[in-house]
Amino acid sequence: MHGDGGLASARWRAELTRVGTLSGRERQVFDLIGSGHSNRGIADRLHVTERTVKAHVASILAKLGVESRLQAGLVAQVHQLMYEGTWPDEARTSDT
Repeated sequence: MHGDGGLASARWRAELTRVGTLSGRERQVFDLIGSGHSNRGIADRLHVTERTVKAHVASILAKLGVESRLQAGLVAQVHQLMYEGTWPDEARTSDT
């Protein structure tokens, strides 16, 4: 990936394969975590409560098999760079 000889993709290979297991809403939260948004920022953007966002984050951590929000954010960034090439647009993070 971008001059690292695929190191980032190799490091997160298992987690990257699990991104497809995320629900639509979990995927929105996952993308926003990767963009650096806080739980409050995600809640405001998606028009849900922080408690709901925390539940989604917990589910994301479990599904990806990572131990922290930071790790989930790193997986999100690698996924964006490798598979999508851009950060989430309004269509992906809208409430519809």
